[in-house]
Amino acid sequence: MKAIAHLAEKVARRYYEIPKEQRNGKCQITASSSFFIPKPFTPFQWAQMFPSEEYIRRATIVKHEFLQQLNKKSLKYNWHEADVTVLEGVFARGDRKVGKVIEEAYRLGCLYDSWSESFDNEKWMQAFANTGVDIEFYTMRERSMDELFPWDFIDIGVTKNLPEKRMGESNEQHRLLQTAECVFRMWCGKIWRRCLF
Repeated sequence: MKAIAHLAEKVARRYYEIPKEQRNGKCQITASSSFFIPKPFTPFQWAQMFPSEEYIRRATIVKHEFLQQLNKKSLKYNWHEADVTVLEGVFARGDRKVGKVIEEAYRLGCLYDSWSESFDNEKWMQAFANTGVDIEFYTMRERSMDELFPWDFIDIGVTKNLPEKRMGESNEQHRLLQTAECVFRMWCGKIWRRCLF
């Protein structure tokens, strides 16, 4: 994860190697990351998410590393809000019960929640409590390969066996380990690409 800050530092360093008279002022390198949200029709539709506290902990590690860099004044790090990520995880793999939560959240005043300044996580948590829907059912449990999903009736031209096969291949080659340096690995054709969140 710290490599995000190191890469940004390398870019800034390369810019400052240009003679001062040839530069267009100072540079500002902005790196952004978002957190893992398992999506339907992918090998990760069976995977569990992390709690929001873990996402914040990991983003803090990266932010701290940015502050340790020589060109820290030229570097900026942004990350997606952890509470919003958890909600998106519920919405991504939710069933009809989640519709009741959305309606209740609207009743409680949640309207422009895609805008950070309008997002009120407490109202969303109240909506889950009022409807009796457990967030962790949608986010924190790993699903079995034979679980029926709300979207299984949709024909996308690929059977459920293909993502399951890819998940099997990924588990055989590299267990989906939750380590300090690599939260998960994403299957991309026949190439493994390291994903940081």
